[in-house]
Amino acid sequence: MAKKEVTHLYKKIFDDLKALIEEGRYKKGDLLPSENELCREYSTTRVTIRQALSALANMGYIIRKHGKGSIVAEPKSGLGILSLNGVTAGVGTQNLTTSILQKPVRQAWPVDFFFELEPEETNSGCLYFARLRSIDDVPVLYEETFIANIDLPKFTSKNLENKSLFKILKEKYNVEVTEGEQKIWAVHGDKNISKILGLKTTHPILHMKRRMHTNVKGLRIYSSLYCNTEEHFLQDSF
Repeated sequence: MAKKEVTHLYKKIFDDLKALIEEGRYKKGDLLPSENELCREYSTTRVTIRQALSALANMGYIIRKHGKGSIVAEPKSGLGILSLNGVTAGVGTQNLTTSILQKPVRQAWPVDFFFELEPEETNSGCLYFARLRSIDDVPVLYEETFIANIDLPKFTSKNLENKSLFKILKEKYNVEVTEGEQKIWAVHGDKNISKILGLKTTHPILHMKRRMHTNVKGLRIYSSLYCNTEEHFLQDSF
């Protein structure tokens, strides 16, 4: 079997089993079919089956126990915030709400900003706003965003509540993210961050700092994100 065909089959097996778990056909504590049974069902090798099962285990859908097999866990829902397409694309719109904690304002860059700035950015100042993302009314992501104030007229008048920033930038200004970098830490939030996310200060929080380059010269987007992963894991495809 060609390598491309094997890759497609592994993805199909993964998608099929994931869907059966999410639909409730396999519930928490249930055993998935054995590797031999799956090999016969999909007419493939144990290597391909194990690749699919490993992916399910990595995403928290199953627990693999030697001598017992693959046991369905109680999966949390995934947050695709690692995607450079943005949080809305990564999380999806179902049950996702966005609250504006600080409307967009023009201001100077903060002192000791968390990324080194180019002179053009420093001189332009930035557009700043803060938002809180919730899923099923549970706060999961607090985000502060800084955008170089370059060729973005009337941006402060834009309504960012329950809207995708990247969609607004593309449709209104022809600005698209081309690449980026992100740094991630596990931290204990301070009193303010913990209060916003509804957590105790002793509870670990994921902190991410991002810099995204766009198709407009000198226009970069920066964000500082704090994520509550108590009920959600991080996921992305690449």
